[in-house]
Amino acid sequence: MAERRNEPAQGLSTVLRWLAALWAIEVLDAVITYTRGIPPQIPPHHPGWIQGGALDYALGLRPRDPWGAIGILTAPFLHAGWSHLVANSLALILLLWVSLGFSRRLTWAACAISSLTAGILTWLIAPMDTVHVGASGVIFGLVGFLLVNGVVRRGCLPLLISLGVLVLYGGALGGMLPWVAEPGISWQMHLGGFIGGVVTSWGLRRQKA
Repeated sequence: MAERRNEPAQGLSTVLRWLAALWAIEVLDAVITYTRGIPPQIPPHHPGWIQGGALDYALGLRPRDPWGAIGILTAPFLHAGWSHLVANSLALILLLWVSLGFSRRLTWAACAISSLTAGILTWLIAPMDTVHVGASGVIFGLVGFLLVNGVVRRGCLPLLISLGVLVLYGGALGGMLPWVAEPGISWQMHLGGFIGGVVTSWGLRRQKA
């Protein structure tokens, strides 16, 4: 039996709860940073590190660092300041809401897989002595997932969603390329997330939405 479509209000409620968790983590990061400061063993103005909070430095993804591999799981929940979080929140509101309306089950699969592929690829190929945080891998994963759905799935809805995502976010796809991405932007995270979204869409193309 096909999964019943989410009601718009139900999907929006799920998105808002997810965002509330991300904002609560950022508040906690700010409180810890204010009360305890950045870990002294990490230079706060090291050119290869984001200017984030204590949690970012402790739990962010650090390429080829065995302890930094924990960031594969934790980095999507951390953000390098309020502007970073606001930008990702706006993208998540639209993409996650639309995707949940299409299929709750397939959306969470796309989020999980794109998060892992983004983290693993970044850990493997990003420069050492850098730290990577943010939900952008999941965001690019949703973009890849929704775009490819329009190609591999039958019906008007996947195609319309795909075209809408292409119009709104097609210009952002350059952020996956090292020669296009702005300095300080983790193109590795973007590329890994997009690959995960594409793989999810293709791998689950026979699964009913």
